[in-house]
Amino acid sequence: MKSSHSSTRDLKSALQQQARRTGEQSATVRGSDWRLATVTATGTGTVVADGMTVRCMESYLQPTVGDVIVVDQNSAGNLITRGRLATGSDPIGATRSAPRTTDLSRASTNTAAADPQMTLPVTANAKYTLDAYIKYSGASDVLIGWSSPAGTLGDWQGLGNGITVTSATAGGGTQQDVISTWGYTLRTETTDIASTRTYGGITTTTFGVQIRGTVRVAATAGNFAVAWAQGAINATATFVYTDSWLRLHRFA
Repeated sequence: MKSSHSSTRDLKSALQQQARRTGEQSATVRGSDWRLATVTATGTGTVVADGMTVRCMESYLQPTVGDVIVVDQNSAGNLITRGRLATGSDPIGATRSAPRTTDLSRASTNTAAADPQMTLPVTANAKYTLDAYIKYSGASDVLIGWSSPAGTLGDWQGLGNGITVTSATAGGGTQQDVISTWGYTLRTETTDIASTRTYGGITTTTFGVQIRGTVRVAATAGNFAVAWAQGAINATATFVYTDSWLRLHRFA
């Protein structure tokens, strides 16, 4: 039979354990804290994670079911999240760039090939906005397209010289393939991501193509790259220059 002292100790221990368990669940006792939680639903400025409704900071871009997030809690029990844990080098909301750091020339080919510097890895089933700037020269023009994983879809538009570089003259006619203060023709067509466009050149004069588009990667991950060549086969090289660049922003 237990003594009264033993029973008192047991009761004290039980009360302490109960108080500790209550404190672990009470924000007013715990004070500020943080924990990991998995998103099960998204709302307007909030997510539901492990049964809790959590307000999102503006830094949490594109909340997605399945995200593992850090939940911060203050002493009043209010919950916020700054965003998901890092999932690798290509999270949703990330913008990555690949610049050309040296001049590169290609001659005697009109078959577009991936640029070894303007290349970025892409994630299966991800979606990106595409930006690029291509600085080039060449009497045989420049052919621009993309190297991408199998099944990749999307469209792009490049604002640059037409194939026949022309400019209006004071007399109302045209001058072909010469520089003029009256300007140049401009290509504005949209193009399937699997297709190419040719932009005009005048000998060694440097021109630029400004590119915008959307890239939708299918089930196969891989590399996405600017692919380019001469517009027409010629032994005199076409150049793509330093400070050209490729940029991708993942939005889904």
